[in-house]
Amino acid sequence: MRGTLVASGVRRIALIVILLAASLSLASPSVFPENAGFANLGFGRGLVALAGAEFILPVNIIDASAGLTIYSNFTDDLGLRLSGSALLFPAVGTTPPLALGLGADLGYSSHRGFNFHLGPLVGTDLLFSLDLPMTVSAYLGLGYAANTGLSLAWAAQLRYYFELEGMAAVELASSDLALLSLGVRVFF
Repeated sequence: MRGTLVASGVRRIALIVILLAASLSLASPSVFPENAGFANLGFGRGLVALAGAEFILPVNIIDASAGLTIYSNFTDDLGLRLSGSALLFPAVGTTPPLALGLGADLGYSSHRGFNFHLGPLVGTDLLFSLDLPMTVSAYLGLGYAANTGLSLAWAAQLRYYFELEGMAAVELASSDLALLSLGVRVFF
C-alpha cells in the first residue's frame, strides 16, 4: 500500500516537473490572444503548479485563442482545462482602452470532476495610459462541475512584458485554481 502511494506521488511530481521544464495561459481564457507557453507556481490548497500553452486561432473576423492548462496541488488534485476566448471589442473608447470578450473553459479535475464555464473577459493595456509594458485582465465564468454542482471559474492577471532573446512576460495571477501564482510566459 505504502509503495503504491509513493510510486503514485513520484509519477505525479515527475509529470509536473516535465511540464514545468517544457514551459508548456493561465487556466483561464486570455483577453489578449497570444501564441505562448507558460509555467506558474502558486498557492491555493497548498503549493500549486500550472503549465500550458495558448494559441491564436486563424479566425479572420475576431481575435480568438485556445489554450490548454495542466495543474496540480501536489497532494490530491490533478486537472486539465481547455479554454477559449473571443475578443469581441478590442478597444472600447475609454482611457485606458478596454478590451471586452467572451471566454469559456472545459475541464476535468479529481476534485470537481468534469466542469465547464462561460463568462465575460475584460482587459486593458497599460502601455497606452501609464507607458508601462503591462496588461491587466479578468475572467468570470459561471458553470457547472460534476462533483460540486454550480461552479464559478475566475481569474485576474497582471502581466509585465520584457525582451530577452525573444519576447517573454512575467505574470502575477489569482484564480479559482491558484489563489496567488507567479509565472513566466514565453512567446513563440
